[in-house]
Amino acid sequence: MVDSPFPEDDGWVGEAAHEVPLVRAQAREIIEAVLAGTDPEGAEVRERLREHVAAHPGHPEAALHEHLIFSRSLARRAGDRTKPDKREASVQQDGDQLGVAARDRAAIEAVLHGGMLVTAFQPVHDLASRGVIGAEALTRFVWEDGGSAGSWFKNATAAGLGADLEFSALQSAVAAAQELPPQLAVALNVSPAVCLDPRLPGFLHHAPLELSRIILELTEPLQGDQLGPLLDVLAPMRRSGLRLAVDEAGTDAASMRHIRSLRPDVIKIGRDLIEEIHRDPSRQYLVADMVEFGRQTGAELAAVGIETAEELTVLTRLAVAAGQGHFLGRPTVDAQEWATWAGPAAAPGDPDRHGRRRAGRPLAD
Repeated sequence: MVDSPFPEDDGWVGEAAHEVPLVRAQAREIIEAVLAGTDPEGAEVRERLREHVAAHPGHPEAALHEHLIFSRSLARRAGDRTKPDKREASVQQDGDQLGVAARDRAAIEAVLHGGMLVTAFQPVHDLASRGVIGAEALTRFVWEDGGSAGSWFKNATAAGLGADLEFSALQSAVAAAQELPPQLAVALNVSPAVCLDPRLPGFLHHAPLELSRIILELTEPLQGDQLGPLLDVLAPMRRSGLRLAVDEAGTDAASMRHIRSLRPDVIKIGRDLIEEIHRDPSRQYLVADMVEFGRQTGAELAAVGIETAEELTVLTRLAVAAGQGHFLGRPTVDAQEWATWAGPAAAPGDPDRHGRRRAGRPLAD
């Protein structure tokens, strides 16, 4: 951490005064993270940010806002340099597409060099005890007119920067995770491509988290030629305690074959099966089958997107081990709220509320 660039904050006048301490603290953290960078490409960004901070003493949120505008202008200028000449009317459409792609790439590079992403965590609950047993790291982009996180990663992949953006998100996540209660598991979203990236083992080895706390969540289906290499890469880390989750697993035969080969510790079921499950017996039968499949393969089921008490009741009755969703807890960047997620997890083999024995390993040891 660099020395704080901020003088003592002055007061705040306005209707939203009660919200300012959190906003101001987040802005300070982002600015300090940006100024801690040492990459030469980000030197201009850091120098301009120092000027913005000096121009707004006591108001880091205003300085950050100006920094976002400046970063966006860098991206726009980079994109404008790629626009086709007006004389090239016959290829204008292709040129427009290239211009959009170049602006996307420039915006992504501005995010990478300017530290314009932060991590939110969403609590993961044991559905029997209702205690918090883990937290999923979710990337949020601090950008003036930014789209969804999914669109950023999609555009980054198209620009050839997908792995770089994922590693930047992972770095943010493991740094932020140090503020979580130490008994919680930390779920990190990764694509199969990044799992196969030679940088990943070293990154995880040097991360300020024990491997036994980390759950890697595969965010995309595997391609046929990825399975073998992925098993080879993950095997030594899993022997050291790393756990694996398959995100929103499908029910098709190919997906089931991959799950049998991967033997994940957690199988996540998505909102498409959870939504109004209390009204749909066919979904209940399907989830019950997946719970049994998980028992046979040594995996626990975790439900994503629980939004009502009725959905939670049915999932608990079906012995789904864990879950997350807005009904249980929304994603947040507030470290003070993270500190309240201290519920104990039930041990494997302990009976749940229905007297059934828990299969597999718990989400948090």
